Amino acid sequence: MVPQENKLLNLLSNNDVTFFIPPYQRNYEWDDDQCKVFLDDIRKTCKDNSAGKNIEHFFGTITYFQTGAVFGQPDKLVLIDGQQRITTTMLFLVALRDIMDEPEMKTFIDNKYLKNNNVAGDVEYKIKLKQVETDWVAYKKIILKEDLTDKEKSSAVYRNYRYFYNKLSSFKSSGTKLGTLIQNGLNKFSVITIQLQPEQNSWENPQEIFESMNSLGKPLSLADLVRNYLLLGMDADTQNDLYSRYWLHIENVLPGQVSNFIRDYMQAIMAKSFVKATDANYKELYRQFKLVFAENDSKELLKDLAEYADIYAYFLPTGTTGEKAIDRELQDLATLNVTTAYSFLMVLLHAWKHGLFTAQDIADIIFAFKIYCARRRILGITQAENKNFPLLAGKILELEAAEDKKAKMFEILANQESNLRLPNDIELSRHLETMNFFNFQYCKFYLSLVEEKITKFRPGQSGDDKLQTEHIMPQTLNDVWKTELGENYEAIHQELVNTIGNLTLIRHNQELGNKPFNEKKVIYVNNAGLQIAKTKITENGHWTEKEIRDRAAWIIDYMLREVLPIPDAMRKVNNFKIREGRGLSFQNLQLIGMDISFIDDPSIVAHVVSDKEVEFEGKKWRLSPLTREIQTRRGLVTPSGAYQGSLYWQYDDIRLADIM
Repeated sequence: MVPQENKLLNLLSNNDVTFFIPPYQRNYEWDDDQCKVFLDDIRKTCKDNSAGKNIEHFFGTITYFQTGAVFGQPDKLVLIDGQQRITTTMLFLVALRDIMDEPEMKTFIDNKYLKNNNVAGDVEYKIKLKQVETDWVAYKKIILKEDLTDKEKSSAVYRNYRYFYNKLSSFKSSGTKLGTLIQNGLNKFSVITIQLQPEQNSWENPQEIFESMNSLGKPLSLADLVRNYLLLGMDADTQNDLYSRYWLHIENVLPGQVSNFIRDYMQAIMAKSFVKATDANYKELYRQFKLVFAENDSKELLKDLAEYADIYAYFLPTGTTGEKAIDRELQDLATLNVTTAYSFLMVLLHAWKHGLFTAQDIADIIFAFKIYCARRRILGITQAENKNFPLLAGKILELEAAEDKKAKMFEILANQESNLRLPNDIELSRHLETMNFFNFQYCKFYLSLVEEKITKFRPGQSGDDKLQTEHIMPQTLNDVWKTELGENYEAIHQELVNTIGNLTLIRHNQELGNKPFNEKKVIYVNNAGLQIAKTKITENGHWTEKEIRDRAAWIIDYMLREVLPIPDAMRKVNNFKIREGRGLSFQNLQLIGMDISFIDDPSIVAHVVSDKEVEFEGKKWRLSPLTREIQTRRGLVTPSGAYQGSLYWQYDDIRLADIM
């Protein structure tokens, strides 16, 4: 390791070297804020030196190692640290070259800092800084003054070039002598160069040093760290080959999503959860990545990552599997924001790509999973999904072996505890009766599903921007509506205005507001264009509490049976495990506030008042003692007098023991 004090511009003016940013390095990512700091430092240094203070500005360390020399070419210095700072400096110099009027200064900057005059013909070596592949074309065109495509203009190298160009243009207009920004500013930037010698000293491992360094710019992402881990340590030709063949493909198909993808890939392979990919967690995830894949061959791992990246791209807004039925289910999961399931879905779709499932199998499995998530969203329960959905990746073999894939998926999902339960019809119908459905995040989506089930057409797609959620009884009552609702109008309005029975979808350009019900009906029939705006609405002569509750009962029943269906055996039973030893829990069965009846004599009814108690004849009982009391009265008590109450009582014609 050879550290040396140097001037930044002296380092860049050496025509015997070309700086290479290796493929394992991240793309150029500095933004306006960091460019502003850089420019402010130049101007401050320039101002102080112009005032005779003779100061320098320390610009950090530049770490590199030299690859094998080739006769007739400049030495190739591979940057380990300093990529972002050197690229930014070059972009500033290009902008300065392009904004200055003096031809000799333009030529000086071009020949001194941006290009190697000792190289003839080969653009790759003639340009002094060789960027990573994703930045190279745009950077090269900026240096060579060639036209850029719109896509190339969206790159960070072009944006920052334009940032400096615009700022320097403003300085020039205000009378600043731009040459002094180099002479008294950038010329005074000092650096410490550290040349690694890994061939002579094994401890100067570029990979380990790269990982230990703290960047002056943005912190390394998980994608940056993993790319470095997989590529660094190989010879240059192998690095370039694997980068171009696999890693560049991953970046192209998953723009801005590579770190999230890597975390989800880890979860998919291990069928377990890892922390979310954020700035604060990148290092921890990277440590876990190295532990998980320590024995894997880098080439094979890159190949597998590239294959899974193609599958992960299905989850992006523009992604498609090529199968409409599968795409439809994935789009619905995206609407429901079920991003925590990407790991499971990746493994599932990967198995499909390898012939373990048919396209219909996959559509059926994802449909069941969507219904599970959609039912849970109504109740607002998403707890523990991020921890438990990755575990579903371990269920693929069970699904593959099952004859009925959809039924098996429902069985897996119903076999959950507590907050991971598959909500049954009892729990959902009770919640839907009273919930503020208008303010529900997915209100319009669920009503669209109802319309689609009725008509086979889902509104709100293909640029349908006229779709609105309509209050039939309006949010603000006028005198006509007060008369319509009757003397209890205020209580009725407060209780029912935002419930599902009072809401519909309409498609039109006019505001209905608080028009009378008869006028609204005409628009629902003639202009709304949707069946959901007619069914159980337009056949009514009035719109009062009764009609609202009747429509709520219909739409809730229709939604649970037709739109969000689960197997009949699960519709009214408790769809999550009760741990051994916990016994009967009315709360877990969602029966508090409901009536249960004695199986042998349904005229005997008890009212559930708490988790463990019912009320019968004005007295509170545990179920087993009450069962003994009733059997004693009937003259049927057993010699032991011991009863398991759940075997003798029922709710909605289903024995409590069966619901459990």
